[in-house]
Amino acid sequence: MIKKLSNIFEHLIFWIVLDIVYITLVFTLPDIQSPPMVIFFISHAFGIVVATMVMFTGLGAGVLWLPLLTLLGIPPSEAISLSIFTQIAGKGIGTINFLKDGIADLRVIRQFLPYSFIGILVGYLAGFFMSMKSERLLLLIFVAVAFYLLIQMLQSFYGENQQSYLPTDPLAIKNSRGIVICSSFFTGLLSIGNSDWLIPHMQERLRMSTPRAVATGIVVMFFSVVFYLFLTATTVFLGFSDWPQHTPILLSTCSGVMMGGQIGTRLTRYQWLRDHQKHAFIILLALSLIHLLW
Repeated sequence: MIKKLSNIFEHLIFWIVLDIVYITLVFTLPDIQSPPMVIFFISHAFGIVVATMVMFTGLGAGVLWLPLLTLLGIPPSEAISLSIFTQIAGKGIGTINFLKDGIADLRVIRQFLPYSFIGILVGYLAGFFMSMKSERLLLLIFVAVAFYLLIQMLQSFYGENQQSYLPTDPLAIKNSRGIVICSSFFTGLLSIGNSDWLIPHMQERLRMSTPRAVATGIVVMFFSVVFYLFLTATTVFLGFSDWPQHTPILLSTCSGVMMGGQIGTRLTRYQWLRDHQKHAFIILLALSLIHLLW
């Protein structure tokens, strides 16, 4: 019986039907405070597209969600938190699928997570004291480092062919602590995914294949945003901050990214798409960096 249920979950059509049923319930049950229908379907469709790209390439979705949420009239301070909360749903689906398929590197995840939490904690606390001008400067530093990593990835196309995954040197993992803390600092401060730095690093320094680096980056990012949610809930409980007022939008964004998470993780099962996963990551990372500068 359990095996039969597991097989049902494997079919994408099951999740499509579930999504349709969910949307129907949202607009028919009287006690649910959903956003207006137009806003619901725009943010829901946007969530599907964004999560599909994120699950396939591993890029953080914060830089994509912030413009849409602010366009919908949500203050930037709330948009950052809502963006993080939305990512939990999509990356949670991706984490389950990647762990179930055995793609993610559990040893690297265990080594990275403590330092990721440290970086997020420092970045989150810095947000209470840092001016907008300082945040802008740090954003430019993030973009500069990301461009450097992007150039390294481009140069790798002219070197040897991409290697298949090999057991990573423990010393190389240990030497990754700095970049994990720094990238996670920006997650806590600006809602920028630490996977934007970690995936190129794991490919170039830890010699991971692109699918394994993406899966590992997604899992690290998922637990990172869960920790961010914990910090937000703690500061609200202690009275240092307020809970976002526009949380009904999560009814559309979270369901959208869950659907997109199912689609994106399935794309990696096709050989042709796996062969071009690195190209897709480079293109989308370049576009997201241009978007950040804009």
